Parts: sequence; structure tokens; C-alpha cells
Amino acid sequence: MIRQPRIRPAGGLTTPVVACTNRDLEQRLGPDLITLREIVSGLDRLEERLDSSEIPKAVTARGYFTPDEDDRVRQGVLAYRNYRLAAYELILRYRSYASISGPCQLRCFLVGFAAALVLYSKSLKIISFAEHVPKLRAKINEPDCKFGLEPGFFEDVLAGYSRICNYRSIRQADRFWGAHRAEANALAQDIGGDWVWLAGLIRRQRKIVRHRLLHVLWERFRYDWRAFRRTSRSPFRQARHGLESLLGDHLAEVELTDRPADGTLTSSMVRSVASLLQPGDVLLTRNDHRLTAALIPGFWAHAALFIGGRSDLETLGLRAHPYVLRHWDQIPENASPLGLVIEALAPKVQLNPLEKCLRVDHLAVIRPALPPSEIAAAMGEAFGHLHKPYDFEFDFNNSSRVVCTELIYRAYHKRGLVAFSLIKRLGRFTLTGDDLVTYALGGTEQAGLPNVVCFKPVALVLTRRDGKPHVTQPERILPLLHRLRQGWRPAKHLRSAKSGRREGS
Repeated sequence: MIRQPRIRPAGGLTTPVVACTNRDLEQRLGPDLITLREIVSGLDRLEERLDSSEIPKAVTARGYFTPDEDDRVRQGVLAYRNYRLAAYELILRYRSYASISGPCQLRCFLVGFAAALVLYSKSLKIISFAEHVPKLRAKINEPDCKFGLEPGFFEDVLAGYSRICNYRSIRQADRFWGAHRAEANALAQDIGGDWVWLAGLIRRQRKIVRHRLLHVLWERFRYDWRAFRRTSRSPFRQARHGLESLLGDHLAEVELTDRPADGTLTSSMVRSVASLLQPGDVLLTRNDHRLTAALIPGFWAHAALFIGGRSDLETLGLRAHPYVLRHWDQIPENASPLGLVIEALAPKVQLNPLEKCLRVDHLAVIRPALPPSEIAAAMGEAFGHLHKPYDFEFDFNNSSRVVCTELIYRAYHKRGLVAFSLIKRLGRFTLTGDDLVTYALGGTEQAGLPNVVCFKPVALVLTRRDGKPHVTQPERILPLLHRLRQGWRPAKHLRSAKSGRREGS
């Protein structure tokens, strides 16, 4: 009756629908009718949420999705996808109604036709909702391993709606309904119950999908045109991302000074800092000798999330968290004596030992002022982004790729009183390491007020002009962070001083 959609391993129909005998169909009709009623109720609820949603207007005005909006869109897409696949299963089971003999034929037709009409009309609703909001359409098309969503979902819906063969099948079924309408209504009245509801559903949905050939043709033209553009651009985009990944990996290793690539923090200093850390702490770092430090705006060039070890995750109740459980085997019991971090580094979001993360020249640790339950939720969210590709375009609207500070943004935004506002830089809405420090300083400056502090500065290590790292005393952390925010650089003259020493030696 309607052509099957592209079926993908993640969440699609993994096995073909087996042909059923008349007896099997008789036994399935009752449960399938109940299933169809659940599908319709669920899709109606989703439609109500679409009609009342402020997300398209808010995103258009703001220019980007917040993490909670991102998740709400994802949850809606996931729910619609599941209802859609369930409806397809009914359609595929009863699409050969013309070859069914006996009194079972009409009832099989009614269930299959109703499922097809509902799916067709709801697809039109999704298309109408997102078609003219480019950011929303792009969001629905994004893949997301956290939700098990494959790329191109909106285009898949549009393709199914605009296939001429699907429209032709609907029209053929509509003619069959017209020829047997009186018989179908009499059957429904005779059986009663859900069959009366089913006949009414068909009458209502027919009005939505009839006489839409021109609209279907227009949508097909738009789909084919976009598909052509995607196909023609795809090799260039893949080549660009491959080049970005290659350059990112190599540029991250390019040195601007003759100091060691491992940074200046000593092993004893790393152990001392580790003793202060708690799971959920945000680590802000900078390597003066890396080219990335010169390319990224502000002082703090990288951010990571400290998660500790297995025992810390179990203490926070995260052992059974679905995102953590998915990666539990990647956390060996003795992976790192100092703990692990989650960080977005080219080419992907990854788990790394703390000592590897702290091969740096400068370090700041800020701690979210949140209860353990909120910190645990943030850490679980961060695990959901593991192995996503690194985002070389710094596009916070695209959650299928993640940059380092975006990981912190998506983990902590809207938890407790933490609420980040992205700032537009070079056409992108972003959050930098310096912005995170600003939130910590802003909260600390209002520490006299209850429930205002969002992040608390915990530690600060700066490499000074002598080329050695210095642990900042607690009372000096805030003044030095203020100075850094205002443009002061602790090792600004390090290179010239070292050059002078070499020339005079």
C-alpha cells in the first residue's frame, strides 16, 4: 500500500515481514487494531506538542538550540520514528489485501488503509512543521548516537511522502474504499467497538490526503533537488572534514616554542592537583607551545570534564546509567591512578587519563555549585557524547559533532542555576573557556547571595616568565583569573627572555 522506507540497523525493521495465511491474519487483526489505536493516540499527542511548541520561534530568534531544546526535538523525533515503524509494519502486513480471500479481506484492508492514511497525514504534519525552519530541519536530519538516530530522518520522511508510487497506492486503496464503503460501514456497525472508531478514522483522514497530487509532485521536486545538491556537495564536504581532521591532528602538535611537548606541569604537581579534584570538575587548560593556543580566542584553549574512576561513578549511582553502561568496559579498574577525563579532542570525544590531559602549561579547575544528583546527571550526559566526531566548525547547533567547551555546555546547561548564553563569534554561537571562567567569576562575585554561585574556582596553576609552573595560593586565584580575563598573560615574555639567555650564553 505504501512503499517501505529505507531501513537502517539502528531502530528499523531488522527482519522482513513474513507473509501470513488467512488464519494468521484473523488472529492478528484484533491485536493489530489495538496497536493501531495506540499509534494514532501517540501521534496525536506528538501533533499537539508540535502545535504548542515554541522551539521554532525561539530558535529562529536566538539563532541556536539550547541543549534542553535539542533533547526535546530528539525525543520527539525518536517517538515519531518508533510510531512510524510500527505503522509500517501494519501496512506491510496488510498491503496485499487484494489477494486475500473471504470475509477477512475487508477487515485486513481497513486496518492497513487506516494505518497508511494516518502515516501519510502525520508525515505531512512533520514536513509542514519543519520545512520552512532550516535550523529545525537540519536538527531533525542530524545523526545522534545517544538516541540511536541515523542521519537524514527528515529527508526520509519527505521521500516517503513524495514518492509517486506511494501516492498511487493510496489512491488505489481509496478507490477500493469507495467501492466497498457501504459494506465497510455495515461491517463496522455489526462488529462494533474499535471497528466503528476505525471506520470513522478512515473517513476523517481521507479528507487530508485526497486531491494532493500537485502538492506531492512539488514536494518530490524539492526532495530531488536537495538530494542532487547533497550528492554533488558530499564529496567536497567529506574531503573538507577529512582535511580538517588531518590538519587538526597535526596542528595540535605544532610547537611555537622549543619547550617539551608534555607541558611544564611536573608529575608531583599533577598528583597534587588530582588530590583536589572531585567528579564533575571542569578543567580549563592551555599549552603555550601549541599552535591551537594561538588559533583559539581567549586564554583558556581547552576544557575537559573530570569523572574520576569506576568507584567514583558507582558512588554517584552511575554504574547503571544507560550512557555510562554503554562505555563501562572502556573504564578499566586501574586505567589511571589519578582518574579519567572526558574531553573532545581531534578526531573525537574520548576518555583519557588525567595525567595525559594535564600535559599543559596552565590549568584552572572550576567546580559546579550543584548537588551530587545534578553532577551525576551532567556526567551521564557527557558519556552520551563519547566517540562523536570533533567539531572543527565550532557549530553548537549541530550536536552530531562536539567541540571541547560544547561538551561542558551540553552537560551542565540548565542544571540548577547554571544557564549559559552562547556568544556569536565569526558567525557561530559558541562558548569559550574564558566564558566559563567569566561564569565562575560572576557567580563568585555574588557569593554573598544564596544560590547564586554557578562555579567555584578550585585551583590555578600558571607557568610564569621563569618557564616554571607555579601553584597559585587560594587567596590569589580570583585576582589572577580577573587579570587573565582582562588580557594579562603570565608567560608573555617567556620566549624573548629565553632567546636573550641563549644569545648571551
